[in-house]
Amino acid sequence: MKSRFITAMDLLQEEASKGHLTLRRVFELLGEEGHAMLVLFFCLPFMQPVPIPGLSTPLGMMISVVAFFLYLQRPPWLPKRFENVKLSSEVVIKVSEVAERIWTYVSRIVKERLTFFHDVWFFRILNLIVFVGNAVLLSLPLPIPFSNTVPAVGIILCAIGHMEKDGIFILFSYLWCLIVASFFATLAMGAIKLV
Repeated sequence: MKSRFITAMDLLQEEASKGHLTLRRVFELLGEEGHAMLVLFFCLPFMQPVPIPGLSTPLGMMISVVAFFLYLQRPPWLPKRFENVKLSSEVVIKVSEVAERIWTYVSRIVKERLTFFHDVWFFRILNLIVFVGNAVLLSLPLPIPFSNTVPAVGIILCAIGHMEKDGIFILFSYLWCLIVASFFATLAMGAIKLV
C-alpha cells in the first residue's frame, strides 16, 4: 500500500501533466492535514547549489505561514496575494519525482519515536522557530551557492520529523541549525570585510 506522501506526489504529477498549477491548487491537492508535506514540497526546489531566481522569497514566506498554522494545529491558510502564483508543470513534476525518490529511502529509517519533540508545547514552539528562522534565511535573494540549500535542509529534517512524529529527525534539525548559523555568520563576516 502506498504511503499518503507518495499518493499525494502522484496526484500532483497527474495534475501538473495537464498544465501549470497555482499555489492554491497545490494546497488543495495536499489537503488540510498536509502542513509538513507542503513545507517539504516547497523546500525541494532548493536542494541544488544554485539559487533559483524569483522562487526563494515567495516560497520562504509560504513555509513560514504554513509552519505557523502547523503550530496552531489549524488547516493551512494561503494569503490571497499568493493564491494565483503559478508553478510551472515541469517544476512540479520534477520536484514531486525527486520527493518520491527521497521518501523511498527516508521511509526505511523514519519511525515514530521520541514523540515529545513533536507533542510537548515547548518543543512545538522550538520547531516553529526552526521552520520560520530557516525560511527567513532561505527567502533572502542571495546569489550565493548553497544559500538556499543550507536552511532548506533544516526545514526538511523538521518537516519529516513532524510527518512521522520522529523526534530523532526533529533533533537533527536543531543540530543542523548550528551549521546554518555558522554558514550565514561566515557570509556576514565576509561581506563586512569587503565593505
